[in-house]
Amino acid sequence: MTDIQAAIGLVQLGKLDQFIEERDRGARFYRDALSDLPWLKHPSRPNRGTHAWQSYVTYVDPEKAPLPRNEIMARLHATGIATRPGTHAVHMLGYYQQCFGYSADDIGGARDCARNTMAIPLHNRMTEDDYSYVVDCIHKVAHGG
Repeated sequence: MTDIQAAIGLVQLGKLDQFIEERDRGARFYRDALSDLPWLKHPSRPNRGTHAWQSYVTYVDPEKAPLPRNEIMARLHATGIATRPGTHAVHMLGYYQQCFGYSADDIGGARDCARNTMAIPLHNRMTEDDYSYVVDCIHKVAHGG
């Protein structure tokens, strides 16, 4: 690390609490505004300490959701909302399957998370209007729009 990178890093560390608070507001907004969707499970808040909200990873319940997760993601993408799978199951990656003989069903919880989690936008440059747009689009998808 160079001296300039260190200087920039120190300035950014001074903003860390503000960044985390901004993300926490976004996470609270999502939890409140999307709580009416029984098929969308939200991340847990810690009982102690602070969540940094590096991402907001939801779980799309395949038994209750109006569409499969990938179709929901495609429809959100069509409205300009970037989503991504919320997690990956390491045991399902080619290396682990080839070297250790894992199959997707060997670790069901990880498999289900890989197939059904969806990270929705959460970052410090988002405005209240941005968050509202994401919520509105998710609601439209939920109601067939």
